[in-house]
Amino acid sequence: MNIKFQAISFLFVTLIMLVGCAGNISDPDTSHPNTSNPNTSHPNTSDPNTSHPETVTVPLEPITIARHLRILATRAASKYGIDPLLFHALVKHESAWNPNAISPKGARGLTQIMPPTGLSQCGLEREVLLDPELNLDCGAFYFSKLLKRFKDVKLALAAYNSGETRVARLGRIPRIRETQQYVKRIMATWQAEKNRK
Repeated sequence: MNIKFQAISFLFVTLIMLVGCAGNISDPDTSHPNTSNPNTSHPNTSDPNTSHPETVTVPLEPITIARHLRILATRAASKYGIDPLLFHALVKHESAWNPNAISPKGARGLTQIMPPTGLSQCGLEREVLLDPELNLDCGAFYFSKLLKRFKDVKLALAAYNSGETRVARLGRIPRIRETQQYVKRIMATWQAEKNRK
């Protein structure tokens, strides 16, 4: 009799446990990662209070702009048969790579084109000389003409700085301190860039 009673008791307890487990599984308030309960917390929730890893922004814009300008300068120089390193040196000393540079005399942009020169040599109005691509193209075109005319880099640079009429008349670099320093600095920068290659 004892054995029967113990067996019945064991079965009864087991049945209660099974019923209890089944109740927990079907309980809609039970927290479970795969439940569709709207109150359940999910890692992909749109709740503004949800904690997300902080996004780090890397300031690449200045580097990108500088690189883009050098690409444009290389393209313009290559288009007109100029050593890109020489043209880069010219731009560096003309405007320090500032596309919005305007000199006290009115020269504009990366290659510091005077409005009359931009109009006569490239057909560009004063307003568009601050466009980097157009300015570089015009500067490279005009400098290539000076190189062909004088067949000498130093004379072409002097003509770019002080005017081709003056250099053509003198047949040499004018005795103007600004022009002489201009030629020396660009030649030094060009040589330094070539030595790096």
